[in-house]
Amino acid sequence: MSAILFLNKQEMSELTGRKQRQKQVEQLVSMQILFTLDAFGWPKVLRKTIEAELGAGESYQIRRGGATLKDDELYIGQ
Repeated sequence: MSAILFLNKQEMSELTGRKQRQKQVEQLVSMQILFTLDAFGWPKVLRKTIEAELGAGESYQIRRGGATLKDDELYIGQ
């Protein structure tokens, strides 16, 4: 079984809160998430990138603005 490399369109919509490709691109830029564009101009984000950004797994650390945050230091919006 092969792993799915990129987020699908539904996942991209959930991540960005946007459905239009240009709005998704703008949101990804503002979120500082690395992406590329496919041949049709849709943004493509590696699943691994999001897992790292959102702290998937206990051993991940997030680097933002020169600081390293551990899982217990991440802001979860509460």
